[in-house]
Amino acid sequence: MALKSGVSLMEGETLIVEVEAEMYDTGSTPLGRVLGIFSKFAAKATGSVERGHLVVTDKRIAIVSTQKVCCVFTRSRKVESVLPNGVYRVGWKKEGTIACCCPVYNLFYSSRYGGRDIRLIGADETTAAKAADAFFKAVSQSNALIRQ
Repeated sequence: MALKSGVSLMEGETLIVEVEAEMYDTGSTPLGRVLGIFSKFAAKATGSVERGHLVVTDKRIAIVSTQKVCCVFTRSRKVESVLPNGVYRVGWKKEGTIACCCPVYNLFYSSRYGGRDIRLIGADETTAAKAADAFFKAVSQSNALIRQ
């Protein structure tokens, strides 16, 4: 079964949550955020778009990102798996964009290998909480299997 993100589920794998996201590497540091905002502005000025999906299943966590040029032609596609044994913090946050009137929701995680903020498109508090909870449960289950 193929999902909106293009990820195919393996045999016996069940989808927990799939959320559309903006994939500009903002990171979790102030410098990373500034660079992410700059790269987003530069990409929009040149007609590029980077969108993606956060896919959480009972067996893996995948982050799929697609870059398009002129908003139509696919330039690159990247599928990244999150290693559960390195993740030590998962959550979501609400931020105001224009004078705190238009809230956006970000899922974030920190790991030994760095951290990442993923802006959830069209999300509300319930969707953000569900995505963070599913992410956390998938990491916890995978860590429990690794320890056995």
